Amino acid sequence: MTESDLVVQYLETIPDRRCCDDCLVKKTRIRPRSQLSRLCRDLAEQGKLTRKRGKCPLGDHTKMLNTLAAESARAVRGKAGTPAPDTLGIEDAWRYVDRFCRAIWVKHLGDDTPSSLAEAITALRDEELVPPHEANMMHTIRSLRNMVVHEDVNFGEHETAIARAAWEIIRVWAERRERQLWSATTTMCGRRAA
Repeated sequence: MTESDLVVQYLETIPDRRCCDDCLVKKTRIRPRSQLSRLCRDLAEQGKLTRKRGKCPLGDHTKMLNTLAAESARAVRGKAGTPAPDTLGIEDAWRYVDRFCRAIWVKHLGDDTPSSLAEAITALRDEELVPPHEANMMHTIRSLRNMVVHEDVNFGEHETAIARAAWEIIRVWAERRERQLWSATTTMCGRRAA
């Protein structure tokens, strides 16, 4: 993922889809600030965002604002495996849950895994291999991801909070109950699941 993708993806998570360079630096960790400003100017020239002075909804100060164009939000959202700058993106979380459930299935029930993640989660819950609460959190991640991918729902701050809470519940249980499978899934996905 490029730094430009990080900027676009972060702006997509903000309800107004706009903020100043200073807030973008804090959230994306793109430094120095001049580099981020240059990226935003380039994105503006490409029509992916607009730049004009205004009051930043995050910092409550008047600065140069970057406002995301609608087409840019959909383009980044459609990229599989695009993580948020400081946490997993919903697609990454979905991929982890999918691979983790399939790993549990293979370990305990054999190679004939269900065709859908929903079916796998429900069957693992019914087999008492995943507790009901954690299974519900897995369904939450799955549902949120499907709304973003299939229904073009804007993934805002409230959805992000729900996804993070669900992810944390799954992670804590997985590290306690299936540590080796969780670690193997992390390796398969090519990222650290923290």
